[in-house]
Amino acid sequence: MISEIGGIPVQRLVKGDVDNLVKALRKGGLPLSNGRVRKPWSARTINYMLSLLTAILNDQVKQGSIVRNVAAMVDRLPTEATEMQTLSQAEATRLLKHVDKDPMAHAWHLALSGLRRGEIAGLRWSDVDFKKNTVNIANSRVAVGSKIVEGTPKSRRSKRRLPLPKPLAAALKAASAQQAQDKLLLGVHYVDSIYVVRLPSGEPVHPNLLTFRWGKVLKAAGLKTVRLHDARHTCATLMHLQGVPIAVIAAWLGHASAAFTLSVYAHSQEDALYEAAKSFDTGTM
Repeated sequence: MISEIGGIPVQRLVKGDVDNLVKALRKGGLPLSNGRVRKPWSARTINYMLSLLTAILNDQVKQGSIVRNVAAMVDRLPTEATEMQTLSQAEATRLLKHVDKDPMAHAWHLALSGLRRGEIAGLRWSDVDFKKNTVNIANSRVAVGSKIVEGTPKSRRSKRRLPLPKPLAAALKAASAQQAQDKLLLGVHYVDSIYVVRLPSGEPVHPNLLTFRWGKVLKAAGLKTVRLHDARHTCATLMHLQGVPIAVIAAWLGHASAAFTLSVYAHSQEDALYEAAKSFDTGTM
């Protein structure tokens, strides 16, 4: 965005400039600072960018720097809901069993515990309390173009403290022990970062690497391809199928609205449909 309209004085910015920016981002191919080219942006990402630009220009209007907000005049793009897929309980169990010896096994435990990719990448050891058996979701590391941006989670409700399930606690303790061994092995060459999910060298993991490795472990485990974010959907769905109240699931995931959780994250699965069919056989319907 900066490369396209960053050189235009805000007073001279017109609707056509923003329209052209949207077209360029949709098409893709814009140069990045690392020499690569930018992939086409989705409608959802562009709409989010327009919302941010609108908010920035609104502030300029209030300050008297400009008389109108040209970003607010740009039509938002129609978006198509991404089809969400989830792993069944059996598939999730199979995956975790397969990655048991994976150096990043704890990352996949965190994903299936409902954490976002940025929350996994940004989790610090200071956020994990084995004595109180809790994990504090208070930091996020996200990839923005070629840069890593670190800060608080995406919303106020996203900042949350969760009890550690036993499998997740065990995976985190194993990761802590492995990192201690890595540090001892590499000595002065070890980069002792503060993050829970890191490379064997100690360096923090890039969020994009999590996505790449997730696809690899699914394939190696013989499972269907689902997005890393679908692990979060899986967490919500399995909790829902186990009878956890929607309000509790919303709090666990860091949502402000339980209704949003119900409409977006709780998916019917084939196993659940079979269970529903059994109710006809027993006359409970």
